[in-house]
Amino acid sequence: MTTYAENVSKRLDQVRASNSLQQVRELGDLRLILLSDLHKGVRDGADDFRRCEQVYLAALEHYWQQGYELWLIGDVEELWENLPQPVIDAYENVLHREQSFAEARQPDRYIRFVGNHDLNWYDSRQVMRYLGPFLGGKQVIEGLRVTVTDRGQELGELFLVHGHQGTLDSDHLSGLSLLVVRYIWRPIQRLLNIPSSTPSNNFQLKKRHELAMYSYAAGQPGTVLIAGHTHHPVWEGLSFQQAMEKTIRAEGLPSATGKQWIEEEIGGEIVLPGEKPCYFNTGCCSFGDSTITGIEIEGGEIRLVRWGDPNNPTRTALFGADLAQVLRAVAPEE
Repeated sequence: MTTYAENVSKRLDQVRASNSLQQVRELGDLRLILLSDLHKGVRDGADDFRRCEQVYLAALEHYWQQGYELWLIGDVEELWENLPQPVIDAYENVLHREQSFAEARQPDRYIRFVGNHDLNWYDSRQVMRYLGPFLGGKQVIEGLRVTVTDRGQELGELFLVHGHQGTLDSDHLSGLSLLVVRYIWRPIQRLLNIPSSTPSNNFQLKKRHELAMYSYAAGQPGTVLIAGHTHHPVWEGLSFQQAMEKTIRAEGLPSATGKQWIEEEIGGEIVLPGEKPCYFNTGCCSFGDSTITGIEIEGGEIRLVRWGDPNNPTRTALFGADLAQVLRAVAPEE
């Protein structure tokens, strides 16, 4: 019987080989913010993004002013629960802010990926119909392979994908999942005002998926995998909790640092091997406490950042590393 991890690996291989755009980028030129899993709804009780909107817009303004490229790694809209047009109408203001990045040229400053909750964007006709005015002529892609060079010398590859590929509910049976969520779960959410989305609200599924993603990444020498989907930040192949504990041991930070946030927003303990810094996860832009997380790549560094406080949006760099060193650490053994 094919295992869960094998299914994930097979589909990721397919995306990497056949369904990914490719770029070659110089390390010093990378200035990126990677965000995922907004789940924009229709501003009702089932809307995961509503409480994070102001923080997200403040973050976009910061990254626009600082000259970053905006890469949205899937599940930008919540289309399991809603039809596309009501979501577009509800968050036209946010789409217009993203549009500034999409229309920028020399350099281009925008890439958008498809996820399982916005699977409509696999259909180029629907992309044109609903997102066309906001994309500046760009397409929605499934995967991206970025060969990173340093003064012309190849360091390794970043492979970016939403991360739902190969799962039963979010990939193979996504149409059935959509019907269940839209016509059974969403009415319950609206009635009880409970915003949440799988796999973010299913700890065991999240744990299994993170292990599958790490396993795949560890088997791809010279490659760093960056994804979203689980709403769980992963840093250098370690769960958020493991990475925080490692930082506390190394730097002597108070043991309470991040503990409450981990318990309230991450939930449960996920243990990943962390033998290689081969897998990173952006987290999400729909945490219940109005915070958002993302990955910055700038100045030769890769950083996991968190933005919070809708009344005074503030950026905090949680972890940072030299990207060249990260890529060397996953290079093929000679």
